[in-house]
Amino acid sequence: QDLYNILGNKISNEMQKAIIRNNCPPQIAERMCTAIDGQEKVEHFQRLLQEYNDWLISQQSQQAAIAAFLREYYK
Repeated sequence: QDLYNILGNKISNEMQKAIIRNNCPPQIAERMCTAIDGQEKVEHFQRLLQEYNDWLISQQSQQAAIAAFLREYYK
């Protein structure tokens, strides 16, 4: 699902940039397209950060479960 969302956003961004390039002076269009690209990079970074955070929480839960098991096992 994430891959489809990423692809859909990429297509949408490219369409927006094409419209901007066709309707704005080159200097303005370039700045607007750069802003769209920057926002795309931010979204990718946020997604990566969220995945890392989810993984970290999972690791902490596993470590807590192992520690609880070992405490109970070695009573």
